[in-house]
Amino acid sequence: MSKNGKAKVLCVDDEAGVLESLSRLLKKDFEVFTAPTAEQGLEIAKNHLDLAVVVSDYRMPGMNGVEFLRHMKQLCPTAARTILSGQIDINELSHAINSAEIHRFFLKPWENDYLKLQIHEAVQTHINLSEKTHFKYLSLTDPVTGLMNHRFFQDELKKCLEQNDKVALIMLDVDHFKSFNDRYGHPEGDRLLAQMGEMLKAQVKLPATASRYGGEEFAIILPKAGDKYAMTFAENLRKLLAETPLVGPGRDAFITASLGIAVYPKDSGSASDLIQKADAAMYLSKGQGRNRTTRHQADTQKD
Repeated sequence: MSKNGKAKVLCVDDEAGVLESLSRLLKKDFEVFTAPTAEQGLEIAKNHLDLAVVVSDYRMPGMNGVEFLRHMKQLCPTAARTILSGQIDINELSHAINSAEIHRFFLKPWENDYLKLQIHEAVQTHINLSEKTHFKYLSLTDPVTGLMNHRFFQDELKKCLEQNDKVALIMLDVDHFKSFNDRYGHPEGDRLLAQMGEMLKAQVKLPATASRYGGEEFAIILPKAGDKYAMTFAENLRKLLAETPLVGPGRDAFITASLGIAVYPKDSGSASDLIQKADAAMYLSKGQGRNRTTRHQADTQKD
């Protein structure tokens, strides 16, 4: 939504007269953006990721409308995507609709009242998609830390093993967290975990992901990472945690963490076994004095 509460609509067409007519028709009810090429439409979308509806011609110089809306699906996944054209490849249109790349198709020339009504309905499609996306996000998010939850982690790790030739897994456990909880109470413990979550979000960038595995234990997936990168990443994170003050009960608190690393496929070919080996390496870090990183070895055993 724009500042004035109007839904944002992007119209892309290589005919200036069409863009002018669409803008004139829709500007009373919507905030309208126009672009004469798909490439310029993408640039506008990058600055307005909250677009509600995208209306595109089919035949344009460069990429056609379906190709453009395919890019828009990745850039603005909750925007309702619409083709407005006098001619189109029916097979391509059918495939685009079946694969949810576009939601609606309108023929030129259009009838003004009908088109305006359809754009209003497309806005409702956007609202429904946004709500669905939000509920899905909530179902995969840990409410305490704001990180992804255990369910997401399990699915993401399996997907990463299928899609990458190597993947590093780091298991991280906050040292002496039970003592902290016992001394200061669960609300302060949750506050500390929330700060841990914010720190991990700042350090772990896509395509890597950080999740709360459970309790005070976290899991970090590093796609395409081998031993050297995983160890460097884990050690930098460990040192940062040890050196960064967190807001504690009455004063700043310094915490440390123990980390364990296992790498696919060098250490394991399955997700469950990779987790077990990274977890065992992490427990070895705790057993050897905490505040350290341990790489899985063949004889590593969980204490």
